[in-house]
Amino acid sequence: MRRLKPAATGLPLAAVLAWLLIPATAQERAPSTVRVGSMPSVSQAGKIDWPLHNFDLFNGRYSPANEINPSNAGSLALTWSFEVGAGESIGQITPLVIDGVMYFNSGSRLFAVNAVTGKSIWTFQLEPAFQGGGRGPTYGDGAIFAFGTSDMYSVDAKGGRILENFGNQGVLRLVNNALNIKFPGKYPPDLDPATIGYAMRTPPAYFNNTLYVGLSFGDSHIPGGLLAAVDAKTGAIKWVFNTVPQGAQDEGWELAKDTWKGGARAGGGIWTQPAIDPELGLIYFNAANPSPDYDGSARQGVNLFTNSTIALNLVTGKLVWYNQVVHHDIWDWDLVTSPVLFDVRVQDKTVKGIGAPSKTCYLYLWDRETGTPINPVVETPVPTKTDVPGEAPWPTQPIPYTSRGVPQRPFCATYPIVGDPELAKRARPTFHPFLVNDFVINSPGVAGGSNFGPASFSPRTGLIYVTGKNDAQSIKVKPVGDTIRPGVNFTGYVGSIADRGETGMTVTTTLAAYDPLTGEQAWYVQVPKSTNTGNLVTGGDVVFQGVSSGEFYVLDARSGRELLKTTVKPAIRASPMTYQVDGKQYVSVVGTNTVFTFALP
Repeated sequence: MRRLKPAATGLPLAAVLAWLLIPATAQERAPSTVRVGSMPSVSQAGKIDWPLHNFDLFNGRYSPANEINPSNAGSLALTWSFEVGAGESIGQITPLVIDGVMYFNSGSRLFAVNAVTGKSIWTFQLEPAFQGGGRGPTYGDGAIFAFGTSDMYSVDAKGGRILENFGNQGVLRLVNNALNIKFPGKYPPDLDPATIGYAMRTPPAYFNNTLYVGLSFGDSHIPGGLLAAVDAKTGAIKWVFNTVPQGAQDEGWELAKDTWKGGARAGGGIWTQPAIDPELGLIYFNAANPSPDYDGSARQGVNLFTNSTIALNLVTGKLVWYNQVVHHDIWDWDLVTSPVLFDVRVQDKTVKGIGAPSKTCYLYLWDRETGTPINPVVETPVPTKTDVPGEAPWPTQPIPYTSRGVPQRPFCATYPIVGDPELAKRARPTFHPFLVNDFVINSPGVAGGSNFGPASFSPRTGLIYVTGKNDAQSIKVKPVGDTIRPGVNFTGYVGSIADRGETGMTVTTTLAAYDPLTGEQAWYVQVPKSTNTGNLVTGGDVVFQGVSSGEFYVLDARSGRELLKTTVKPAIRASPMTYQVDGKQYVSVVGTNTVFTFALP
């Protein structure tokens, strides 16, 4: 843990207002609304919304809705489905529900649908097709915020009309404006940010008329991931934080400057939604790996603040504390899953915690006010032998322990499970470096561990539920030194891979429940399919989980016992959500281009 003293500095006025200098393109895109239905009338007494991507500011993915429980979950049936147009995809979207209306977006349209019937109310369409779509929109004070690769739109939630006070006629060139503030004069105003590796991919967090937006584009060789605080009424940018400080102008420079040696300071994108604690006045988010991914010879050191959970002051954007879970990452084990906040009462004390599920299959647990580990995190010696020229693997890595003083049980395999005897000779433990002249099979793989799919926390059971994946990777490293340059072709990732080999490992999904106070695993189940989605837990003590082959599982939150397995035709690559209208509970999950909604008969 590293905690910092607060500093009383802010953006200069010119930087705060820089957004005004870059014209938007609303007039070119001619947004329009097609209205085909009316807004429903909903009883407030029997209503439980799903207002944010992960339900609440804590990213808890816990809904108090409890009509569905272990005694009746087996009776869940499909109630309605809604398919978007041919060629459109909503594959990674988690819908929102506010006052009986479901909101979600494809790459070119924002939809408002009756959450009880599945019938369309209005559709907001952009011409030409709106690029992107990410993992869904954000709601705040009557507005729906949808985004493409670089632009954000503000739309009235009830009428579907664009809110023209936001940005320029309702369209904000958010990524361009953030780049202009953080790197003044470096990029032309008409730049397509995707060409240098910047885009929006995850719904912003919303609090107190402010959008908190993470910016990255895959594993491109970017000069740091950016978190921007944006006025939700006007689009004015309040502050921008860079996860990879480039100079004294960047917050955290004194801490980070000597952790990069050799030339490259790149990577650290922000893939998923931040969490917010309004009482503490802090925002928390996770940063991805450094770049190039597999050859760290031109970035010797621990490479702050990549692979870290970061806490900032909500108002100023100043760094308060950080914790890095992988030092000098040379495996692409970026911290890409959203952090989850939790409060647990112990005797007369409330423990205010934060959990960060990682690609390394560990759940890191800290006090969210100070960044201090709830249980020990031990710097553990790891293999360092390598044949990559100039590479200097970090000699220790932080491994979380339980309150009993033993290593935490990981939620997925940290050693390749390989049946083929010849392939098994290449298997190595976690943190073994990849090589230039020989294949190494390492687990978890680049898509293993906790990879995008958010965790959940139930205040009823006191458990955190983590979705993981057993996977492996086998590569040969291509030495690239400091030759990689920014671009849209994910060059930081593939640019340092010379060849790929077989792993011989069967990919499976895992779901594990942890006691966040002790770090002990309460239960663990394995599903013989793959997933990159997260889970959902409810006041009825049930957990919902989808997998990429289309199976949708319902489990007992206290034991992990399977209560139901049903199948939808398309692949499930999105995390589920639940809501209640007029006292009836519904559960929705997206499969490719269709929203599927279940309820009890």
